[in-house]
Amino acid sequence: MMRIIQINISVGLVFISMLFAGTAFADNPVVNSFTASPASMPTGYTTTIFWNTASSTGRDLYFQCPQGVTIKNYSSGTNVPCNTRQSISGAAVDSAGFILTNVSGVTRNISVTLYPKDTAGNAYNQGAAFLTLSVETSQQPIIDVSASTSTVASGSPITLTWKGVDAPGVNVQFECADSVSIRTSASDTNSVLPCGRPAFSQDSSISSSLIVYPINSSRSPVSVTVRILPDIGGNVYDATHSKTTTFNVAGAADTLSPSVSAFTSGVARVASNDSFDLVWKTLNSAGANIKFACQEGMSVFSVVSSTTKTKLPCDVPAFTPPLASYGTTTLSAVNTSSYGANLVIILLPKDATGSYFQTASQSLTLPVSPVGNTVPATTQSQAPVTPTPSTVSVPQNSITPKVTTSVTPVVKSTLPKYSFARPLKRGSKNADVTALQKFLAQHKDVYPDGWVTGYFGPATEKAVGLFQEKFGVAKKGDEGYGTVGPKTRATLNSVQ
Repeated sequence: MMRIIQINISVGLVFISMLFAGTAFADNPVVNSFTASPASMPTGYTTTIFWNTASSTGRDLYFQCPQGVTIKNYSSGTNVPCNTRQSISGAAVDSAGFILTNVSGVTRNISVTLYPKDTAGNAYNQGAAFLTLSVETSQQPIIDVSASTSTVASGSPITLTWKGVDAPGVNVQFECADSVSIRTSASDTNSVLPCGRPAFSQDSSISSSLIVYPINSSRSPVSVTVRILPDIGGNVYDATHSKTTTFNVAGAADTLSPSVSAFTSGVARVASNDSFDLVWKTLNSAGANIKFACQEGMSVFSVVSSTTKTKLPCDVPAFTPPLASYGTTTLSAVNTSSYGANLVIILLPKDATGSYFQTASQSLTLPVSPVGNTVPATTQSQAPVTPTPSTVSVPQNSITPKVTTSVTPVVKSTLPKYSFARPLKRGSKNADVTALQKFLAQHKDVYPDGWVTGYFGPATEKAVGLFQEKFGVAKKGDEGYGTVGPKTRATLNSVQ
């Protein structure tokens, strides 16, 4: 009895040992062969991939695709993701068909990797097999493009239609043409498309159409070329295999050009932050706009109410939407520099096509005082007063005529005495100029503007010249006229 039990135990141990040995030494999956036919092909053709594996329960395929290449499963017609491992059905020895499309513009190579799976269903990366496919580029991804008419009137619609294959989408490019702009709206002047580059930020369908409104501001017809660009992926386009069509835009009608009949300001000078009105009127126009010349330290605002102001841009038409052909608008300006500066305002009339006529523009120049400076009351300039002989009166029986002369009155300064010790001329900018302007401002016949800016500009130069004439220092045409030299400094220091 004991012997029989021992035999049974021995047999059981042998069976268990054989079981563990089978598990431990199971064969790894093997790829005996991995091929494709054909390995090189034109775009849109099908290739069949063959595999022969052993000890494998499944397999993954990995297509490494360059830009412009797409792959579809031949049987299902579904897209096969590139650069991603995908499980593929089939027996250990089997095949599958794939359609390869290339719209990159050049021949592309695709690396394909087969990963066999072990009995547990895990990919056995060490046993992977590789092959390379080559696919030529599409020679005609855009089959056709056409315009609804060969000649279109300026501002009228024209329909562009195209048809393509293979590419994921297209973009439209209008080649630049003098005097012509392309809009997507008949009335919106802000809908102008760029030229010489893809016109849209998003692709259109591979086969679609587009309505545009060409505007020709010249009097002669202009030819426009439209290019349909196939997308090779990532908003990159193959210009080599694009397709074009051409249409003509008739010249603009021979109508009267817009002009400006009135453009005025409610003030002659502007104090920073104060409001002022502009009034304009144009003729033969569809509207107008205003442009401000950019200048350092100068800002311009549209005044909506006493508490609401909107900053306006400079060197471009400032108002969106444009202004009416005539009207009034309220503005304010701020000059943050330390001296007075001129604000240049340009009125631009607009024609029916939305184009601004620069040649018919009209401008205003308004002096703007720095922040903190007030604008003096407007005074009329007086002619300089110089000592001149009075009328000669010759009494009867008199031998020598009696001559009387007028004496220049000296305005006593109410300012603290200031000692001028250095030369000053146009362009100077310092405390001496400020003191000089304050002194001159007391002489209304010399400096009626009375601006105190600290900057020696044309107005100060003129005032210094009049001061020199008034006190007999120099006259117009003399060397040093309008500048503060030794003689002028001495006179300034003596008359304070």
